[in-house]
Amino acid sequence: MIQANKATVVTEFHKQSLEVRNMELDFYLLVFERISTISALLAGFASTAIQVEVPEGSSPILKTCYLLFAATALGAHLLVVVVCTMCTMWGPGHALRGRDANCVDHAVAVLDAAQRQMEMFFFLGLISYFLSCIFLVCLLFDLKGRILVCSIFLLTLIWLARKVLRIGQVLRPGRWTSGHIHGSAVKIGELMGDDALTAEHGVSASFATNF
Repeated sequence: MIQANKATVVTEFHKQSLEVRNMELDFYLLVFERISTISALLAGFASTAIQVEVPEGSSPILKTCYLLFAATALGAHLLVVVVCTMCTMWGPGHALRGRDANCVDHAVAVLDAAQRQMEMFFFLGLISYFLSCIFLVCLLFDLKGRILVCSIFLLTLIWLARKVLRIGQVLRPGRWTSGHIHGSAVKIGELMGDDALTAEHGVSASFATNF
């Protein structure tokens, strides 16, 4: 009876630790859903921009820069959509149906790395789209139109960058707190009667597979 009660206590502890990791998993899935939705919209804009007919006799340099940034925007946003979709489909399945409880920690770590990379590609595609629009304006409009529209685009881009940096400074903590448990207040081995369970390297979700 005592041994069963001790096992129940340890099992409940690990169930709660897995619930914390599940909250992290839900957070990453929400981020991927939002980024992929906006990236799909911007990819459609970039795809439409590539199909615009450029007047004959235009500057080859401006035309090359326009196509380069438009293709970069389209490729970056398509990459974000595909990777976010794959993470949304396979991340929860890996955590839920993995070989052991350690798959939850592995899934969260993979999603965290993917989120950082996709944020970089998202902003790369966004900036490239703005630059492609600026070069397209230079190809289609006269001098007055170029100055007016390009000024609006540049001011919008500067305002957007300042807002993103400001919001990031306010909402992004200097140091992230992980749901991974790095220690234990009790000696698990002595509690369970097995000296091999020392938890010297921290207590993770995979620790529950020993019971």
